[in-house]
Amino acid sequence: MRWKGGGAVGLALMAGCAPIPLERRVERGPLLRTYTQEVALGERTLAAEVEARWPRLTFRFLAAEVCRTEQHEEFIEHVITEQYDASAAPALSAGAVNTAVGGLLLLARPLFSNAPDRKEIDREGHYGPSARKRATVWGGALVVLGVPSLVTGIVQTLRSGARTETRKGDTVVSLREAPCRVLPANGTVEFAGGVGAPPAPRETADGTLSLTAEEIQGMHFAGVLLDGTPALLSSEAQERVTNFRVCARLLTEPVPAAEWARAGVGPLHALRQQVADCEGIPEAPVADRLRALDEALAAQAHPQEEPGAPRVGSFEEALAAYRPLLHLTPDSAALSRLEEPEALQGQALVLRGVLERYEGQNIAVVQVGPTRVLVFLGENPPWGTGAPRGSRVELVGVVMGRQRLGTLESPLVRAVWMRTAL
Repeated sequence: MRWKGGGAVGLALMAGCAPIPLERRVERGPLLRTYTQEVALGERTLAAEVEARWPRLTFRFLAAEVCRTEQHEEFIEHVITEQYDASAAPALSAGAVNTAVGGLLLLARPLFSNAPDRKEIDREGHYGPSARKRATVWGGALVVLGVPSLVTGIVQTLRSGARTETRKGDTVVSLREAPCRVLPANGTVEFAGGVGAPPAPRETADGTLSLTAEEIQGMHFAGVLLDGTPALLSSEAQERVTNFRVCARLLTEPVPAAEWARAGVGPLHALRQQVADCEGIPEAPVADRLRALDEALAAQAHPQEEPGAPRVGSFEEALAAYRPLLHLTPDSAALSRLEEPEALQGQALVLRGVLERYEGQNIAVVQVGPTRVLVFLGENPPWGTGAPRGSRVELVGVVMGRQRLGTLESPLVRAVWMRTAL
């Protein structure tokens, strides 16, 4: 019996040492926290910021390190390890059946007859084995086959299963490189990349360098250096420098009225667009220059008298000569037609309203109900001196379309005759 016990123990050890396939998977659990980690990369940068506020252009120099900012997520993760042998169940079932049948046969041996089987006889004259001997042989064979299979199945089943380990997980969800630990930088500023001789170097104060509109006009440069190190200028900063240089010339020069009078409408419109682009500079004196250009454009585009226009000497003569069919008053239903003055261009009309103000010498703003109308008066109008502000006026005129004057965009009417209304 000892050898049987030893064999069973050895068989169990052998089955226990047999490798079983492993399957491992990781499942993400709940989020614990989100945090940011900044890592210095050991690189340094020098940049220049540009601020435009009339009448100065200010450079601000900043030295910084390059850092990588990482966005992390910390969470719980479960590591699940599964062990399973596909042969464990067949071995266990086959071993259990064979062992059970073999054991029953061995236990039931006394129930079988011990008499030899007289129906069988061999050549030597021996009868066949008895039923008890046959049951013993079959029972022993089945036990010998079933026990190892049963032990193997049990051991493999005990070793099968799943176990879960819980641990913290960490992953980087985003990262970017950006300047960090920014400090003002001082030194000698040099200007490079311009046409001709470079401007003279200048010293910073508290990391800044300020240039006036008069100074920037004569300076031509494409980049700046601080103590010989190029300072990074963004495309927006470069555009701001260029725009300020152009605006410094446009807004500080005296108004060349005679030159504008000789210029055509196209050059004046282009100049007006350049001046309008200067509105992005805080506190820049753009409004007065735009108003002067609008007056010059109105004088260029709409002269006082068109070729072939009848000459009149009174309000009544203007009515008789132009025969206006459109009469606009503050309570007139036809006043809405001024919303599309292009459709009325060239038509004569009578206009009654309140003279709100004068814009220069040749433009008057007349309030007709809720609508403002620009009235071109021309030089030396035949009706004499203008009406005072706030007075009620009536005029005979010709619609010339739409005109922009500063921030005001309204219908434009060329006055043929204007007088104070009763």
